[in-house]
Amino acid sequence: MIMKVSLAAFMLAGGIIKVFRVPFQVEHWRHYQYPLWFLTVTGILEIAGALAMTAGIWNRYAAFGAGVLFVVLMAGAVHAHIVRAHQSLLMTIPAAICLIISIMIIIREFT
Repeated sequence: MIMKVSLAAFMLAGGIIKVFRVPFQVEHWRHYQYPLWFLTVTGILEIAGALAMTAGIWNRYAAFGAGVLFVVLMAGAVHAHIVRAHQSLLMTIPAAICLIISIMIIIREFT
């Protein structure tokens, strides 16, 4: 449960920052060379996933679905940092941790 709540809180914060286009996030997004509309879409997906992960405390299918969504989003984040923005591996640590936790949740829900 702690992993789900922690991941949900982290992703919710990230989603809100994206949806409200907080300036530092917009600057990061420009480095990734993605259009700004995609920032909003990603934020909405992160918020939806956070809500689903919270529901996943009681419903394993919601946790599984949110986990799959987060795996896709965090794999994309790692790609954006390394390939698109040419940033150091240190910049990928938060996304990589979320990716690993998401995989752990997916495995835990269906084993």
